[in-house]
Amino acid sequence: MAGSSSSTSGLASMITHPVSEKLAKNNHATWKAQVVATMRGARLEGYLTGKAVMPAAKLEEKVGDKTNKVPNPAYEDWVAADQQVLSFLLASVSKEVLIQISSKQTAAEAWRAIETMFSSQTRARAVNTRLALSTARKGSSTVAEYVGKMKSLGDEMAAAGRPLEDDELVEYILTCLDEEYDSVVSSALGRAEPISVSELYSQMLAFETRMNLRNNGHSSGSSANAANRRGRGGPGRFGRGGGRGGRSPNPSAHHGGRGNYGNSGSNYSNNNYNPRQANQGPRNNTSTSELLCQVCFKRGHTADRCWHRYDENFVPDPRHIAAAATTSYTVDTNWYTDTGATDHITGELDKLAFREKYNGGDQVHTANGAGSGNEEHTP
Repeated sequence: MAGSSSSTSGLASMITHPVSEKLAKNNHATWKAQVVATMRGARLEGYLTGKAVMPAAKLEEKVGDKTNKVPNPAYEDWVAADQQVLSFLLASVSKEVLIQISSKQTAAEAWRAIETMFSSQTRARAVNTRLALSTARKGSSTVAEYVGKMKSLGDEMAAAGRPLEDDELVEYILTCLDEEYDSVVSSALGRAEPISVSELYSQMLAFETRMNLRNNGHSSGSSANAANRRGRGGPGRFGRGGGRGGRSPNPSAHHGGRGNYGNSGSNYSNNNYNPRQANQGPRNNTSTSELLCQVCFKRGHTADRCWHRYDENFVPDPRHIAAAATTSYTVDTNWYTDTGATDHITGELDKLAFREKYNGGDQVHTANGAGSGNEEHTP
């Protein structure tokens, strides 16, 4: 009796704190968890599962030779507790569910009806959620959006009564990543210890930040390169290598972008402006005076710009050939005798640190025309 009174008082306090969300078609698992916890706290879970067996309504009592049936007080206590549990269940479900269980007489009957009603729906929901986990793709979404979506699907599995382990959710997240995250996948799978969802999320965020910074750097570099190609100082003529540089505010002068004709920042007046030279554009900052044509042997242009490059009958001026040969090669005007001898002869004694007078009868003429049979020589 004392136990029944305690249970009844526990129910009274329990009913004043109903579950936070009534049972509907999409929250059976969470609703069930709340109800079971409440019943266990009040030590009344047996009324849901049927383990709290209903006692007999009457007891036999012998009075002399007669046997009389009297009411069973335990039965009355059981009915009181059971009806309070049933009332708690009826108050914690939505109207659609209430219609299905309103005819049940005991809490156990109502509980079984609810389980039967939602069991098939729960299985289908779990299958569909697992399929959504398998086919999800990150695509253009951010890491925060993608991982948040996968966690929500994991919560759906828990709500369907099929909670995922942490490593299972990690596998789904890694499997559905795009190829650009292969390095993150390899790093996670190569660990000796399984990686948690929070650790994986941190790594993915760091990788995403690095990629964004790199992409922004490439974009800035491309913009800077495009600006340099347009020339420094605005769109004008005479850029580097014959391209286009900036135009001076002074209409009588053109400014090279950088180093046109071998001069950095040179200004050319309109009187000196030559369209042919501007179009030809010297390459590699080489001065036009250093360019030598291999067709006509004239200076100031190269063979690919020569007017005579397609003229098979053209014969270059010998003077230009000689001039090109003279300036192209440095000729040492000094004479050097190399006979393989161990002694060497010179007419300029001041250049010798050690010398010895020659006493033979031969004569030697040096490059300047001087000659003598008594020249000094070095040993």
